[in-house]
Amino acid sequence: MPRWLKFLLKGAGVSIFLIGLMGGAAFLTLRILVPPERIEVPSIVGQDVTEALFTLSKQNLALKVIDKRPSSQVPKNIIISQSPPSGVNVRKDREIKVIISEGAEQAGVPLLVGKKLREAEIYLSGEGLKLGKVSYVYNETPSGEILAQDPSHKVEISREKGVNVLVSLGKREPQFYMLDFRGKKLEEAKTLLEEIPLNVSKIIESPSLEKEGLIIAQSPAPGSKVSSKTSIEFLVSAFCKEKSFSSKVKLILSSVRISEGFTEKQVRAVVVDAYGVRTINYGGKLPGQEVWIISKVVGKGRVEIYVEDELVKVVRIVG
Repeated sequence: MPRWLKFLLKGAGVSIFLIGLMGGAAFLTLRILVPPERIEVPSIVGQDVTEALFTLSKQNLALKVIDKRPSSQVPKNIIISQSPPSGVNVRKDREIKVIISEGAEQAGVPLLVGKKLREAEIYLSGEGLKLGKVSYVYNETPSGEILAQDPSHKVEISREKGVNVLVSLGKREPQFYMLDFRGKKLEEAKTLLEEIPLNVSKIIESPSLEKEGLIIAQSPAPGSKVSSKTSIEFLVSAFCKEKSFSSKVKLILSSVRISEGFTEKQVRAVVVDAYGVRTINYGGKLPGQEVWIISKVVGKGRVEIYVEDELVKVVRIVG
């Protein structure tokens, strides 16, 4: 190769190298003097994935799902958190990392029909589920046994959702309207009640100038609905001489209606008078039943009526 050609090629190579070096220096200078475009990150928390993709694409940003977490508060495929957060400036085409909700955890509903209510509660708890609304109905099935459920067996539901059940109250007892026994002899009343059949659970004697053995007051009141399980109480006259019958002794008749529900509630009366404090237990009473309270008060005092240890009525005697 001629000498002059070698010199020419060498000069061309040096020129190309210098041009490249100058171009690189110019590029770096532009990057320093003119920074790349910065984009403000929008808020996508609370959006579903599809909506978030559309929102970010308009800003020339990308979406990357890095995790999924169960949540009973946030619906499935809704974004729970994002990084970087909204308001931060980032470069174009930056990936916005997000965590999305898987929705509430699901579980299959077990078969509860035929089980006792308490047994069903324990069974549901073991499956991570809970008992929902409990309804009751009279049925030939034994009391306390579950007749139906909603949702049904094997249906997948959220663990936060309860399983509703229908529970048997057992066979309905025949009901009657309470007769008016006031003024009748006790033995006549007991014979008639046994034929219905109803039973007298308590008899209270009270000093009286009337003929002995007559019914002065009764509980439940005449016309009330009663069944074979209803506690029937009579206040019966016990004859005494007029001089021994103190005018300070008063018979107080009051009533209270048991609130609606599905179980019996305990009723008691507390009498506070000149003789001190004494309690009369009336036992369990059915929901909706009107209970008549018969109390003997000496002098001034009061009668406090309690249902399940809750004071529901006070009758005051001023003298």
